Amino acid sequence: MNSASIFTVHTTSDFEKLALAVFKYQAENNAVYQSFLKYLNCNYTAISNIEKIPFLPIQFFKTHQILSDNNPAKEVFLSSGTTGSNQSKHFVTDLSLYKKSYVKGFNHFYGAVTNYTILALLPSYLNRKSSSLIYMVADLIKRSNKPNSGFYLNNL
Repeated sequence: MNSASIFTVHTTSDFEKLALAVFKYQAENNAVYQSFLKYLNCNYTAISNIEKIPFLPIQFFKTHQILSDNNPAKEVFLSSGTTGSNQSKHFVTDLSLYKKSYVKGFNHFYGAVTNYTILALLPSYLNRKSSSLIYMVADLIKRSNKPNSGFYLNNL
C-alpha cells in the first residue's frame, strides 16, 4: 500500500476507494485484525461498501499490539486512560507519515503554521509524555517559529 495515496483524496469517491484499499491492506497484513475478521466469519474480499467494514473494538488497543507491518514502533502513544487504568496504545512505525498527516491537516484548515503563534493550554496532558496531542502541539510550536509560541500551563 502506498502511504502517500492518503494525501491525494479530493472527493467522496476518492475517500471510499482508499478506505476500501486500506481496509483490505489491514485485513491482509494486520494479524490481530485478521484474527478478528476470522472470528466474525467475515470474508473481507466480499466487502465493497465502506459501511460494511468491521471496526476493531477499542479494547483490542488496550490488550494487543496493533501493527500492519514488521517495522518496529518508533513511538508509542497512550490514551488518557480516563475510562480506567488500562490505556490504549497507538504504535507508530513511521513518524514522518504521522507528522505529515497533522501538518497537512493544519495547513488545509488554518494555513501555514508559520502564520500563527501557538499558545498551548493543555493542563491535563502536559505531564503525560506519551500523549499524541502533546507530541503534535510541541512539533507545531516548533514549526511556528514564533518566540511566544509555547506551553503555558504555569507560565502566566
